Amino acid sequence: MLAGMAIWIVLGAAACAQVSLSSAVDLALRDSSKVRMAEAEQIRARGVLMETHAAYIPNLYVGAGLGYSMGFPLGTPNLFNANSQSLVFSFSQPDYIRSARAALRAAIFSLQDARQQVILDTATAYLELDKTNRQIAALNEAINDADQLIAIVGNRVAAGMDSRVEETRARLTRAQMHLQKIQLGDRAEELRQHISNLTGLPANSLTLDASSIPAFPDLDISTPSQPTQQNPAVQAAFATADARQYTAHGDDHQNYLPTFEQIAQYSLFSTFNNYQNYYTSFQQNNFGFEVQIVWPLFDPIHRAKGIESDADAIIARHQALQTKIQVSEKNLALWHQLRELKAKQEVATLKQELAKDTLDSLLTQMQNGTGSSTAPAVTPKQAEQSRIDERTGYIDMLNADFEVERVQLGLLRLTGGLEDWVKSQK
Repeated sequence: MLAGMAIWIVLGAAACAQVSLSSAVDLALRDSSKVRMAEAEQIRARGVLMETHAAYIPNLYVGAGLGYSMGFPLGTPNLFNANSQSLVFSFSQPDYIRSARAALRAAIFSLQDARQQVILDTATAYLELDKTNRQIAALNEAINDADQLIAIVGNRVAAGMDSRVEETRARLTRAQMHLQKIQLGDRAEELRQHISNLTGLPANSLTLDASSIPAFPDLDISTPSQPTQQNPAVQAAFATADARQYTAHGDDHQNYLPTFEQIAQYSLFSTFNNYQNYYTSFQQNNFGFEVQIVWPLFDPIHRAKGIESDADAIIARHQALQTKIQVSEKNLALWHQLRELKAKQEVATLKQELAKDTLDSLLTQMQNGTGSSTAPAVTPKQAEQSRIDERTGYIDMLNADFEVERVQLGLLRLTGGLEDWVKSQK
């Protein structure tokens, strides 16, 4: 009983603990069906490669039988038999081996691509949830300032210093922020549930560790890079095209060139089936060995198979070229987005800094005066409005920062460097 309680306490503590970005990614990779399927495909490709090599290794089958016959024997009286067969030489088999190797490379690259996709999904949700949490905290502060502003404007309206329009405007501002808070809360709940589905962690106790997010590498936004040679999806597509091409070569060779196989047999015959009465040179132990040569002179089925394989190779090659073009175009589009979003990020940052400097200046003037006898004094209404402007500017800046980070994640995904980025900070 005590041991069970101890386990429950440990699990409960782990469930409530913060989860870092790298830990969330590790859990997502462990539980991802897409990664599991890619790993199984790699195992299957490795098995196919082993199968192509095993064609040269002699197999061995053994069997036994027991029966009785009267009169002239109707079959071979095998008590025990062993058979062995293997490929000696084939013009097609080396191509099939090369095809299997290329298919294994394609499976390895596909696994890398699947891992990159899961990491991108997890990292994007993690960063957006962190951004949303900070926005909700800023909105709570802004709503408190809006409540103060409504109270101040209400007093000013009662004193005849402001019109009802100002009070309605303040209440509208507060209602808009309340709506935004509801929207951000719903989005945070969705992201928390999504991360829970990816990692297996409980959504209601999921807490992020913002310090675990690595810094993004500096990217030269003036010149787009060409990541297609490092992109796992492109590499997998071209490896698949190579595999299809080797298979087509092998099928073509099989239509016109001979195949050599070795066959060995051993049989132990019985002595109670009357064979010795009808065969003067009967013996119990029998062994045979031969090399079988098969040269196809006319085989329409294999010829049609060769045509099919050639078409598959052409399709796979063009699919690989299309994948390369799509990745290149997506990369260019992301670089263009990054340049635009960097400019928007700078604007949003400067606006937030301006709002913060304005707030600091107003608070200083409220405490120490304007320093001029002719300048109007700063009112509490202006100060509260300035606080609201500073918080809303901060929220807009967080949005701009996340949009830049989202595009940077996409670029790291295209270049295959996303996993290294996540592991750069443990």
